[in-house]
Amino acid sequence: QWVKLLSKEYPTVAFHASMQHPYGKASLLSLLQQFKFIHKDKKQISVGIIGYPNVGKSSLINTMKKKKVCKVAPIAGETKVWQYITLFKSIFLIDCPGVVYPE
Repeated sequence: QWVKLLSKEYPTVAFHASMQHPYGKASLLSLLQQFKFIHKDKKQISVGIIGYPNVGKSSLINTMKKKKVCKVAPIAGETKVWQYITLFKSIFLIDCPGVVYPE
């Protein structure tokens, strides 16, 4: 249901980060390729993977790359600095530390 709701305003893909059984990987790759095509005038695009701590940001990138390029841990705080990961020649993913918004 949340995919349907979010899709009304944003490009939305359901995704399961798993090296053995990923779900939504092809859809996300397609979305990134379309975004690159729309922005042909840009030499490269960088996509920030942001969110709350320990929700799978690094795992998403590892799944997209089909190998462990970002460290993951069962506790929050493993990612301490931004990491730029080359997905394709002109598409970069940025693994960011978790963000906790003030109340």
